[in-house]
Amino acid sequence: MITVTINSDANRKSYGFEISGHALSDVYGRDLVCAGASAVSFGAVNAIAHLTGITPDIEQGAEGGYLKVTLPTDLDTETDDKLQVILNTMVTQFYTMTASYSEFIELKYKIV
Repeated sequence: MITVTINSDANRKSYGFEISGHALSDVYGRDLVCAGASAVSFGAVNAIAHLTGITPDIEQGAEGGYLKVTLPTDLDTETDDKLQVILNTMVTQFYTMTASYSEFIELKYKIV
């Protein structure tokens, strides 16, 4: 199962996420849940860099199945607003995936 953990503060503002595991919803190369999770997460990382100018701190597993993205919390209001829109869009996409594929992907929040 893929576990998506959103790191947020007490006000539900998000400043990073961690994705671990494998969906195993089909054979390697045809696993649509895995492909979807990868597309959503890497799309968000690329949007963050492109639209906010933030360079995320990224950790990846050598064999796949792990991505950790840490973002700064001390942002000006305009940059933080952009970041929150990107991360909220990502979370909405993951919620959509969990609605149809809950046996393969889960979404959690962690207050940091």
